[in-house]
Amino acid sequence: MNLVTDIMLTDPVLCTSDMRVAEIKYLLKKYDYDEMLVVDSLEEKHPIGLVSLADMDLPEIEEADMPSDVSALECMREIPAVVLDSSTLEECLNVMRANHLDRIPVVDLNGHFEGIIEKDQIAKTLY
Repeated sequence: MNLVTDIMLTDPVLCTSDMRVAEIKYLLKKYDYDEMLVVDSLEEKHPIGLVSLADMDLPEIEEADMPSDVSALECMREIPAVVLDSSTLEECLNVMRANHLDRIPVVDLNGHFEGIIEKDQIAKTLY
């Protein structure tokens, strides 16, 4: 039985809810990410959202007095689902399909971030 912990990425660059748009844009470009996971803090690491360049290019952000001072919390999207670190790859894939996700955070029983897994990784492992 293959578990998500067998193939998940455990050390992606994370963004905190108070991180500013300028820094998030820099990190997205530096690491060539489509989007970043937003966590409540780097100590607790509870996933609370996702943010992408498109999320930060909204008119209300561009029209803010200081657009670069807008925080991740102000422009992130909610995470529709997470999976537990005890989940099988099949269970994870089912959750991803049901929520139309290409990647999903993996958390422990306390909701702390453990890793992230992509649909492509699962497909390569299972098929």
